[in-house]
Amino acid sequence: MAARVFTPGAPPDPAAVERGQKLFAPTCGFCHAPDGTGKSGPDLVADAMVIRDNGGDLIGRVIHDGRPGKGMPAFADLTATQIADISAFLHSQIRGAANRFAYSFHEVVTGNAQAGEAFFNGTGKCNTCHSVTGDLAGIAGRYQPPDLEARLVYPGPSFPGAGGPPPKPTAATVTLPSGDTVSGALVSRNPFEITLKDESGAYRTLPVDGARIELHDPLAAHKELIDSITDAEMHDLLAYLETLK
Repeated sequence: MAARVFTPGAPPDPAAVERGQKLFAPTCGFCHAPDGTGKSGPDLVADAMVIRDNGGDLIGRVIHDGRPGKGMPAFADLTATQIADISAFLHSQIRGAANRFAYSFHEVVTGNAQAGEAFFNGTGKCNTCHSVTGDLAGIAGRYQPPDLEARLVYPGPSFPGAGGPPPKPTAATVTLPSGDTVSGALVSRNPFEITLKDESGAYRTLPVDGARIELHDPLAAHKELIDSITDAEMHDLLAYLETLK
């Protein structure tokens, strides 16, 4: 595989790196080692998502929410500034490991593509929603590995630089006490009311009390995946997707 080069921009602020190191060691070091190179948890210095992260825009969600199914606790009390400092520390470690101002992506695509294909068609059940000759055809040419790994975990449109169409929104059907039904894309929901956008583009706000609400989240499988997929399976799956040129 030809190396694709990622230029990580200006070196991180030394003060942010120092603050981040002081946060990382006691908060994350017991699993990822104080230097981020991995212990019982994965090596973050060679992790594609960490490499692509900018100030916590990708790793922040994982830090904040945790990965309960994988034994990673949530660190919801960390502020955006603290997460940005942790990101700065990890980027300083990446630069040190690379020992240059560029990073070759082939160094972070470390999985087994054959094992990834087996996971895609087997345990992961990815092929029940996706097709390598359909929506995933040529995906490796559309996304660089860190972006592709980020989409595996958080396929929503919020992370920058990935491009591509946004995923379909959650579909909702509300059956009112009168028996009338209203369907559309879920916009918001609280304990008192739910707002949908129907096919005409009109917004409908309906009371929740007494209504039957059915939701279909097309990203539910991805949200479950983050708690069930192992780090080895993640790297294998990424390696397989990288073959889809």
